[in-house]
Amino acid sequence: MAENADTTILYFKVTDGVTASVRSMDEADFFRLVLPPDSGDNRHNIQEFYKDGKIKLIGKTYEGANAFNATSGVIMFDGECVSYYPTGKKMSITHYKHGFKDGLEYLFYPSGKVYCGIKHRVINQLGNTQVTNWECYDKDGNEICIAGNGKWIVYDKSYTTVNMEGQVTDGYMDGEWRGIVYFPDTIKFAYRYKKGKLVSSEGFDKNGNPYPFQNEFERATYKSGPLVFLEILRNRVKLPRDINGKKMLIDTMHVSFVVERDGKLSQFGVSEDVNSQLKEAVFSALEKSNEWIPTKIYGIPYRTKIILPLSEISGWNTKYKGWESYRREIWYKESIIKD
Repeated sequence: MAENADTTILYFKVTDGVTASVRSMDEADFFRLVLPPDSGDNRHNIQEFYKDGKIKLIGKTYEGANAFNATSGVIMFDGECVSYYPTGKKMSITHYKHGFKDGLEYLFYPSGKVYCGIKHRVINQLGNTQVTNWECYDKDGNEICIAGNGKWIVYDKSYTTVNMEGQVTDGYMDGEWRGIVYFPDTIKFAYRYKKGKLVSSEGFDKNGNPYPFQNEFERATYKSGPLVFLEILRNRVKLPRDINGKKMLIDTMHVSFVVERDGKLSQFGVSEDVNSQLKEAVFSALEKSNEWIPTKIYGIPYRTKIILPLSEISGWNTKYKGWESYRREIWYKESIIKD
């Protein structure tokens, strides 16, 4: 694949939106060639290909020190970068300056027609960028937003479903933008902007009832945090004794329950086959622990099943010392219940 000895070949796989290097083509979703600079140019050439050999991306790296790490999924581009769909049609044309988007970026429908043009302008050395919506076209090729004024449509990743649409004024979202999502069920929502600044937002359940929100998704959690909940729950469990008079242990147990829309708990369960007295003691403690905040999607509360281990908190502190926020995210499992 590489005619030059100074060309590097790298393989990558994309999992849940994260690009990571792998060892071989068999494991990869695409491969990358890092080619030497052109004459009189200090920037390396980057070419990426799908597994079938079709072009995926063409660009150049930023020439500054430590500007790119070829073994990572992220490269600091400089100049024009063109990406392609697996069909060979253009996906985007983006201009970069020293690793940051700068200038007009064009995105294309899978059909090859232009979808939109977005303006990027780097405003400081930290790479902060001012972004404005400049051009937008419907699937028939009609320009519906001209020079930052008109209608704008936001699609899902496949461009098959309209997620949101509204008006643009001087390049910024303006007025009411309405949208719809289909998980965990059909949710309609509305954002209200004033020249790019969000004024208010609310979601609507299937009966049309409005729910103001700030975050599109908020996971179910105990009012003082999940670790506090675990500590309180363990303290509330009145451990029965076994036939030898020793207190029974709960460190190997996993408990499950449903957080209802009002924050109360229901449908208690344990994943292990445990003593009936111990199970009853755990369920009794759960009945006193109803101060949960339910899952909210676009402000609408949803029932959520939680599964968590009852092992001591100190064990988690030791394992994830210094990673408090990360630890709070991974220590229990949850699944939204669709009614």
